[in-house]
Amino acid sequence: MLLAAAFAMPLAAIADDATPVGAVSVDARFDKTGDGIVDAADWSGMKEDERLAYARASVEALGESPDVQLPGGKSRAEIYLDGLRRVYE
Repeated sequence: MLLAAAFAMPLAAIADDATPVGAVSVDARFDKTGDGIVDAADWSGMKEDERLAYARASVEALGESPDVQLPGGKSRAEIYLDGLRRVYE
């Protein structure tokens, strides 16, 4: 799981196969290529507001608040978005 260490994930948010509950539906919502997941092809087609919305929705799917400020002054959503940028850009 990408950046899982940045989040205190409740055990209830983990499915038997270690897939976060809700993660698939978030990817399906933001998928641009029709394969049901968000990958580099989808990321490159997203505008910045879509990228932030995807990061926020992903954090929420993990059962966490995207607006919680973490040490360093960034929110969970901002930290996740930074990680996504490092992976896809």
